[in-house]
Amino acid sequence: MADDGHPVQIVRINEQIEEGPDRYELDVEAMREIFDRDDVRDRPICVLTVAGAMRQGKSFLLNFVLRYLKSADKENWIESEEMLSGFEFRGGSARETTGIYMWSQLFPTKTDKGEKAYIAIMDTQGCFDHEALMRDNSLIFGLSLLMSSVTIYNLFRQIKEDDLHHLAFFSEFGKLAYSGSNSHYTPFQKLLFLVRDWEWVDERPYGLDGGKSYVSVVLDSKSNKETKELRERMPTLFEDITCCLMPEPGKKVTKTKHFQGTVDDIEPDFLRELKALLPSLLGPKKMSAKTIDGSRVKGKEFVDDFSVYFKNFKENDSIQAQTLVQSMIENGQRKSLETSLATYVRSMDALLASDTYIEEDQLAEISKTYYNSAIELHASSKTMGGAEAQERYQGLLKDALDQELEKYKARNLKNKETKEKLNQAEKLRAEEEEAKVQAQREAVEAQMRQQQAEEQRLEEEKARIQAEQEAIEANMKQQEVEKCRIEEERLRMEAEQEKLLLQGKLDEAAKQALEDQRKRIELERDMAEANAQREASERARIEQERKVLEVERQAHEQNMATMNASLEALKEQNKLLRDQIAQRPVPAPAPKPQIVPVPCCIM
Repeated sequence: MADDGHPVQIVRINEQIEEGPDRYELDVEAMREIFDRDDVRDRPICVLTVAGAMRQGKSFLLNFVLRYLKSADKENWIESEEMLSGFEFRGGSARETTGIYMWSQLFPTKTDKGEKAYIAIMDTQGCFDHEALMRDNSLIFGLSLLMSSVTIYNLFRQIKEDDLHHLAFFSEFGKLAYSGSNSHYTPFQKLLFLVRDWEWVDERPYGLDGGKSYVSVVLDSKSNKETKELRERMPTLFEDITCCLMPEPGKKVTKTKHFQGTVDDIEPDFLRELKALLPSLLGPKKMSAKTIDGSRVKGKEFVDDFSVYFKNFKENDSIQAQTLVQSMIENGQRKSLETSLATYVRSMDALLASDTYIEEDQLAEISKTYYNSAIELHASSKTMGGAEAQERYQGLLKDALDQELEKYKARNLKNKETKEKLNQAEKLRAEEEEAKVQAQREAVEAQMRQQQAEEQRLEEEKARIQAEQEAIEANMKQQEVEKCRIEEERLRMEAEQEKLLLQGKLDEAAKQALEDQRKRIELERDMAEANAQREASERARIEQERKVLEVERQAHEQNMATMNASLEALKEQNKLLRDQIAQRPVPAPAPKPQIVPVPCCIM
């Protein structure tokens, strides 16, 4: 089953320790598990926080926020029959949440600028009550304001003078933070006064419209001189101030410890107003990304910024506006320095990439251009602290740039040594390869000479066989002539014998002589036929030898063609190696850098 998220405590307050830095603890690793994931670390973060006094339903409200964000059906999300769950809550007077909690699951969204971002939900312990120290209040309320893009200030029945007094500390912070600063951004983003259990619905209706009318009256009131300056300064502290008037959620929620989160136990009016409010805050393109001095805060940077502010709160015995201002100044200036230094490092890394070596005077000239660009980038950044802080951090930036330059000089010399070693090794390898190619070429040439001798031998053998074949053919012709003569002689003798027999003049001796002559002629004929057969066999043998010789000749020609191709390839390879050795390129001078202004990313 997929994990739907759970509360993760990131700030703990050890109530066994009454005071001192050990009273507070930040779980950085737990924050990194939430914000330093691959899909989150480089995305803008929108943070919603609910702050206010204890036992006034902050966690209860946030669980409706979670229900809305988790629901796939944004029209009927509140009617779910599931029990309300998420952050711990219960009725009664005892505190439930201590410290600061983050919900482990982040919710993808699009900001009011149309960027892909993630929504983070933060829950804080109740402030401004008898159990909380003033330092605890400052830490919890301060961090929630500083690190949220939307802060819901959860109040009961109305906005009282005491509620505005709690913002007075941060009014002083705003005054100090931006006096003498070249930043034109407000220190905080959106503040929503959420007035619960609103009773005067006849005067002003529930919801954002009634709240807008109500908060304008509260902030314009001149009845209290102590908060007059705060009222006048509020618009300069927050980008947006609004208010929402909410009915009571119902007696079963507020008057009993046994409320378990059943939606049926909540008053329909409360559900109706909540159903209208949350989409206006959390719907697509409704939330703004968390910014510091106008620069969006991304996932990994959120952890770093939170850590910086927490450290300053923790290490100062009394948390005053000056302390908070200095924290923001240091954080902003540090980020400006890191951004400018990173721009210089990226440019120099690209310049000396792939073991490139650049002549020292050229390196100094290019580095000076990058150096000046980094200084100009830092000087143009919109940060808090005025000229004094700017000059101090510019001095630190120059020191850091000088240190980086020394590193790059050493790296450039190392690149030179590496290049020379590689060139020497490449030259030796090329020479060895050339010698190898020469030996192969000589071997091929020797083999070709051997093949040529074999070719000559084959030609001679072919001529001999041709001569023998011609002699046999001449002999066979002669045998044919002799055979014809013998046949003619036989026929003549037979004719003469027949003639003598007819004449009756032949005696037995003559007859025997004629018979012997006939047998001799037949023997000669048989011998002639045997010779003819022998000559035919010899002729067939010679023809077979001729065919074998022709096959050998064709194979030889193929071998010669292959060796010629190999020799040509070796010659070409040898020529390329000679060209590489003779024309080895000298490292080209680096191109003159083009400085592209990089927007300062002051987080």
